[in-house]
Amino acid sequence: MAHDRTFRLQIPRLGRDLTELPLALKAFGACALLILIGGIAAPSTVSSAAILSTLPYFAILAVASIGQHLVIQQRGLDLSTAGIMSFCAVVVTKLPNGSTDLGVVLFYVAAALAVGAAVGAATGLIVTLLRVPSLVTTIGVNAILFGLTYFVSTGASVQSPMMMVTFFVARFLHVPTTVWVLLLVAGVTVFVLAFTTVGRWFIAISVNPAAAHAVGVPLKIYSILTYTIAGFMYATAAIMLSGYLVSPTVLCGLPYLLGTIAAVVVGGNPLGGLTKGSVVATVIGALFLTYLAQLVTALGFGGSAEDLADAIIVLSGVALPELTRRLRHA
Repeated sequence: MAHDRTFRLQIPRLGRDLTELPLALKAFGACALLILIGGIAAPSTVSSAAILSTLPYFAILAVASIGQHLVIQQRGLDLSTAGIMSFCAVVVTKLPNGSTDLGVVLFYVAAALAVGAAVGAATGLIVTLLRVPSLVTTIGVNAILFGLTYFVSTGASVQSPMMMVTFFVARFLHVPTTVWVLLLVAGVTVFVLAFTTVGRWFIAISVNPAAAHAVGVPLKIYSILTYTIAGFMYATAAIMLSGYLVSPTVLCGLPYLLGTIAAVVVGGNPLGGLTKGSVVATVIGALFLTYLAQLVTALGFGGSAEDLADAIIVLSGVALPELTRRLRHA
């Protein structure tokens, strides 16, 4: 009983760790340094017009990255991000068939969110109950979804319903709508994780699954829910992307495969399980990557340079913690 009481008393502290300043401040410092260097190397990237044009892409990446953050926090890795986003984009563009009826458009928006959550739940069931590694499972799910995307779309991009476009390209109080959606998603996520019992148990599982299981936390249910919520986040990002791009390609989700993982790493959150992870830091990581992409373009480098940078960030996130651990025990 004493052990159980001690464990429960620690959970609120772990919840507050999620939004503690140090990790977010480190991510903010790295982002500020990059913007400072970029402003000197390419002043056009810090103009008001450039910043406003960057914010929607940042918001979309950040929403998808929050889903990836939750999976990584539970010691998983989700490589189905691209497939879910691409397929959900087709659901809200191809299936409405150019309808201008608000009810029809809202139905397919809801359908896309349901598809994302359902795919995530199926992934969670396979990973949790069949114990197939998340890497293998999500690669397979991603391939299936790309096949479905090509089948439903016939390989052609379709324009999003105009009311979706109007909503996502609009600005409220001079701030893009996509940023307001991000603030809502991030705010709800941080609140649930830091200030509710469900969120505190979620973090407790990531810190010490054995101890969480000992006090009766349903680990399997939390694991399945994690992938379900992640799928919902990817679908939300896909809807935002579809509305903002107007005519998204069938491969529109592909850049987010590495991008979401890189955002988690840039935020200072180690891969393979988080003890004191920060959703806020992941969001700042998404801003870092979005500005980096703009800077790379402004300096005349191709898109391959951005992909290379993302790959290096992800590899560093895997290699550096392991190297540090080995040096410590050498």
